[in-house]
Order: sequence, then C-alpha cells, then structure tokens
Amino acid sequence: MKNLVISSLLITPILLSADVIPAMNSKGGAMVLPEGKVKMTLKHIQFERENMFNGSSEVQNRENLDATANVTLLKLNYGLSKTTTVGLIVPYKNIEATAKLATNDVAIDNSGVGDVILVARHVILPMSEYGFQFSLDGGVKLPTGSTDNGFKKAPAFATGIDTPMPTQMGSGEFEYKLGMGLSYMLDDSWEIDAHSMYTYRPKAKNSYDFGNELSFDISTTKAITNQINIGVEYNFIYNTRADMGSDTNAMLRSMLPFKAFSGNAGYITPQIEFLPFGKPKIHFGAGVSFLANYDLKEYQPLEKERFIFRVGYIF
Repeated sequence: MKNLVISSLLITPILLSADVIPAMNSKGGAMVLPEGKVKMTLKHIQFERENMFNGSSEVQNRENLDATANVTLLKLNYGLSKTTTVGLIVPYKNIEATAKLATNDVAIDNSGVGDVILVARHVILPMSEYGFQFSLDGGVKLPTGSTDNGFKKAPAFATGIDTPMPTQMGSGEFEYKLGMGLSYMLDDSWEIDAHSMYTYRPKAKNSYDFGNELSFDISTTKAITNQINIGVEYNFIYNTRADMGSDTNAMLRSMLPFKAFSGNAGYITPQIEFLPFGKPKIHFGAGVSFLANYDLKEYQPLEKERFIFRVGYIF
C-alpha cells in the first residue's frame, strides 16, 4: 500500500492516500495524520431554509420563512504521534432570514465567529496489523461565539430582544463529544470510511436545550485519474427534542419558526475532488448534499440541499 497522508474534515482528521481523498462530510473514519504533519482545510457550506416539515411530511410555511446560512470552517490538525492527531476547528457564520409574523415583518442578519471546537483521535487497531483501522475520538466545543445578537427588523413587542438561540453564533455553553471510526482500503485508489459521534449538550444560555446528538457517516471515494476523485456518502443525524427555554420573550417565542433541529434526517452527497498537481498536498472539492430521509419531532425548517466547497493543504 502506498504511503498514507491524512487530511481533515468537519470534526476530525482523516485519510489521504497518494491517489484518493476522503469524502467531505465523512469525518474520515479512523485515520490519523503522520507524526509531525499539519493539515489545513477551508470548508464552506451554504444552504437555504424556506421549507417547513413536521414528522415525515413537508407542510405549509406559515410564516413565509426565507433563511440563508453560510458557514466557513477553518480546520487545523497536527500529527502528535503515529497514533494520535489533535485538531482545532474555527467556524465563521452568516445567517440572514426574513419571516412574517401575523402582520409583523421580522428580519435577522447575524454574523461572526462561532464556537471553537478542540478534537483528538487515537488509533486503537492500526491498519498495518489488522488490515483495517479503528479509532476513538474525543472533543469539546468552547462557548466562544456571541449569544446577544439582535434583530435587524422586529415588531414593537420584540424591541431590544435577542434573536433566537439557533440564529446566534454560539450557544453560551460547553459541549462534549465522543466518537469512533473505521477505515478500510479496498486498494490504493479506493477507500471506505465509517464514523459515529455522540454529542452531549448541557442547556445553553437562557436554559435553551439544543438536544443531544448522535451522528453516523459512511462514505466511499475512488481515484479515477491521477487528478480526479469521485465519491458519495450518506450522513445521518439524530437529535433529541429541543426546548426553547427563555431565549426571547414569550409572545415572540410562540410565533417564531426559528428552532433547533430535533428528530432525524439523512443526506446523500455526491462529490468530486481535483488534485491539480496529481498529489494530495493541495486539493479542491465540491459537492451537493440532498435530503434523502427525515422524521422530525415538531414543526421546524430544514434545508433540502447543501452546497459544499473545500480546499486542503498539507505541510
């Protein structure tokens, strides 16, 4: 097998072989960076929420919600040893939204650095001995993002009130992550990764409960030429029911469609990666995530597509 060089995605560091790059959202299964190597990734996600769902059905958008989110993630990972990689993820968010509450117009335009995440991965069963690789992950989210952004436009009864917690840059509380990953190489140019992560969330600022989260990702990527990779992945997420606490006044809270995700949803993401120099030291990727299945616990917005772009550099 060719020498392995590892990259990073959403939460944790992942594998790059000489010819194949892992999927964009897969968290890379179980792979770690070589000792002393650094990987920098910029990943941008854009989606719109203008559709409302309840249970397993799409329902009427009663508030005419039209929301757009742009999230850019700067990820830095370092190979601490042959079996351990540590990392840092810094998100920058921009959330714009309009809605109609009875006869009142509402508008939100919040942006800034979100909650920073520290991550680590340690290999338990190495590929060199077992033919596959298994790892354990841990992480903590720091409450670095702001929680006091106000409305761009609000009805008189909401003057001076902060926007709902799901539209803030941060949650005002720590979160704790525990995961495990599995990676297998079918050959030097064909990779399979699986990963699962549990996130424990104490109640956020204003007693808002975002709900605990369980995610599962499985992906396969294949190098079809020296410069082109193609891949597909399935990403599943389950959240316990959210509790809106006291993040806005009672009247506004009863009317606003801005809610934290609760229930489950799965996305399928076809994607392509370009290696301009035929090696993974620098690479550019693009993909689209399509909503494949969902069962939500209450009336809430959900995006049908996500557009994803990334660039990675190893040094």
